[in-house]
Order: sequence, then C-alpha cells, then structure tokens
Amino acid sequence: MNPIAWICYEYASGSNRFREGASHTFQQLFSFGHYYLGWVDLVGRQNIHDLNQQVHLYPADWMTLTLQHHNFWLASAGDALYFANGQPDRLSLNGSAGVYVGDEWDVLLNLHLGSRTDLLTGWSKLYGGDFLRNTGTVSNSSFTYVQLSCKF
Repeated sequence: MNPIAWICYEYASGSNRFREGASHTFQQLFSFGHYYLGWVDLVGRQNIHDLNQQVHLYPADWMTLTLQHHNFWLASAGDALYFANGQPDRLSLNGSAGVYVGDEWDVLLNLHLGSRTDLLTGWSKLYGGDFLRNTGTVSNSSFTYVQLSCKF
C-alpha cells in the first residue's frame, strides 16, 4: 500500500474588524485550495486556521486512495469566513459567533486507466461548527463527483 501520512497546518491572517481601517486579511492570489483546504470549497485561504491530516495509499500501481480531514477555525472572530474564490461568506460583526468553523472529510480515488487517461472520483462533506451554526443555517454540505481526465 506504500502509505504516506501528513499532518499539516495552514494559517491565513484576518483583520480585527471586517473592512474597517487597515486590512490585515491575507489576500490570496490564486483560489485553487483543494490541495490546501479540502474539496468542498466553502472555506477559502483568508482568515483561517486549518489543521489537517492526510493519508495517501497506493493499493496498486494504477490506483491512489486519499483520505483527508480538516479542522477549521477563524483566525480573527471579527473578520468574515471567506469562500475559496475570496468573497466573504459569513460574518459576525461583534465576533460573538465563535471561531470554530467546522471539520471536513474528503475521500478521493484516482484510477490511472492509461498513460493519458485518469478517472477521479470522490466524496466530501463539511460538518458545521459553532461559527456556522451561530451565523445562519448549517447544511453540512456534501457531494460526490466523478471526473475523467484525458491528456493529449
């Protein structure tokens, strides 16, 4: 199986107050956060702490199985939670909603069908924490997907 295990910590700063005075919110240049912040894309690389664990398994030469778990906290309670595209999602102006955003689970299976063709399938789910519960409805978002990649 040739397991590879990772424990990663990601941090992106936030401002003390949303859009008041000098901004200390990290400004991401590129929104591709799958490798860093999971596949659900409801958490962006701004105003966030992420402690994540990953395990990569190789059951066969043509197969990769990846398991990821992310724990998300706001870096600053007075700043917003941002989407992966950098737009603000939710906000507690007085910072009283808490800082625990929630945790996300991702399972990915990549099948190398040939030298130029891969089939990627996966399941992802975000379980909302105190911050999401205190700022609106929590849907515990999940999705399943299949992607065929052909290189030419």
